[in-house]
Amino acid sequence: MSTDPRYIEKWVGYLQGSEHEMSIVAAKKLGATKDPAVIPHLLKALVNRPDDLRTAVIRALAEIGDRSATSSLVNLLHDSNPLIASASADALGWIKDAKAVPSLVQILVDYKTGSSRHFQLHGFNRGLFMAVVHALKSINTREAQIALEKYNR
Repeated sequence: MSTDPRYIEKWVGYLQGSEHEMSIVAAKKLGATKDPAVIPHLLKALVNRPDDLRTAVIRALAEIGDRSATSSLVNLLHDSNPLIASASADALGWIKDAKAVPSLVQILVDYKTGSSRHFQLHGFNRGLFMAVVHALKSINTREAQIALEKYNR
């Protein structure tokens, strides 16, 4: 994919535009560039936008694989939409940033105990649990391995 500034500028314009379907296409095109320079534009598109666009943006961030997106994705682990939370966990697994491990582990703990606000509001979400398990397996730090041994039963 092209990282020509004109190409990126064109798709950033569509991402920020009001035409919904083109914004989704733009997220995919920007992710395919694998250019970390587009991350700030993608992160901006996570705020106050429809969930299907946010999901496309999360996938684009995963495709780029840059750790600068980690903190934003960690924040989305507790999104009110469990599909957004699951997509964020998947993306964190692709990015493989060890800084995400404590937050991912907390999701496992919350799932097993039913103690988090997210789970109290939305019920137990097996999809999120499995996405977190896969992310921790991908990241594969010692802390992740210990958590998987303890909570993935």
